[in-house]
This record gives sequence, structure tokens and C-alpha cells, in this order.
Amino acid sequence: MDRFWGLLTPAEHAVLAASGVERDYPAGAVVCHEGEVTGHVLVVRRGLLRVTATTANGHEKVLAVRGAGDIVGERSAVDGRPRSATVRALGDVRALVLSAGAFAALCQRQPRIAWAVLIVVVARQRDTDRQRVQISGTATQRVAAVLIDMALERGIADQGAIALSQEDLAGIAGTSRESLVRVLRALREEGIISTGRRKIDIHHVSRLYDFTN
Repeated sequence: MDRFWGLLTPAEHAVLAASGVERDYPAGAVVCHEGEVTGHVLVVRRGLLRVTATTANGHEKVLAVRGAGDIVGERSAVDGRPRSATVRALGDVRALVLSAGAFAALCQRQPRIAWAVLIVVVARQRDTDRQRVQISGTATQRVAAVLIDMALERGIADQGAIALSQEDLAGIAGTSRESLVRVLRALREEGIISTGRRKIDIHHVSRLYDFTN
């Protein structure tokens, strides 16, 4: 799936930039809190944002990691409801920030921008549906599926690096840290990945599909 920014033309980029202001967030900064009522929308220009939500038993679950070109917070801006997740900066982040009012006016004036937002929302809903199906799989199947999703999201056709900690990967895959370590070890032994500090290098994306069956 193309990221939101990649769905737009240079002229539309300029319109977006004129409707908001760029802001820098230091590592660890909370962009928005789960449950709060705010309506600003962000388009990530540089860096990564971690999206988390609190489970029924009080634990924090990682829902997604958003990178350059991604739009964040569009749902609350549209329906005015409280934030469904907390968003934190993973490292230094720069984002284009638009108020809810500016975002709504822009979508009404620019149907192509509104359509790009819709494409992103639909794609994320499909990802959510797929993740629900993956929950019933083994730890190996879930981890492999998440790595494939992250690779596709970042435009990695066969080889490339994903900036993701093991803690975040375990949270997204819905598995324990111990199970994740075991799965990553098996993938390394197969030569499919290598791991570093907050980074996973994928050497053969296509071979990950063998582990999702």
C-alpha cells in the first residue's frame, strides 16, 4: 500500500503544507494520549511513531508503527471522538500538523486528498481484519506475517531493513518475548533475517511466506 503522502501530487503536497505547520518531536514524546479529545492530524515527514492501546487487563499493546508519509489521527479529526490510541515518537520525528478544522476543509475542497485518506483508512481496516485472523496462528506464523506486512508497508520488495525493536514486534504479533526470540533465531538460522539494535534486516521477504502457512 502506498503511504498517504505518496498518493498525492506535488501540487497537493503544497496545499497540505500550506494548511498546517511542521513540528519536531523528540524521542519519547507523546503526540497524543489514548482517550483524550483532540482533533489534530499529523503527516509524518521524518522518523517513526509507535501507536499503542491499553488492553482490558491494563497492559500496553503495540498496534502499529507509522513512518514517513503516513497520516496519523485522521479518524478522531473526522468523527470528533476520543483518541483510540496513544502515539509516541520512536527517535526524533518531524511531522506536518493540521488542525481538525483545516483538515476537514481541505478534504472538502480537494476530493483527491479526501480519496487518499479513504484509501489509507480502508487499507488499515483490511490490515486489522487480517491481524484478527493471524491471532489464531502459531507464534512463528504471526511473527512472519507481521514482518511481511511491515516490509510491504515500507516498500521492501525482497531485501531491506525494518527499524523495529523486538519489544514492539512481539506486541504487534501478540506473542511473548521468549517466543519471539525463538522465532527470530529460527529465521536467522535459515538466513532469512539478521537482527541488530532496534533493527531487523530482511534478506528474503518471499521466504517469509513459507512460515505463514
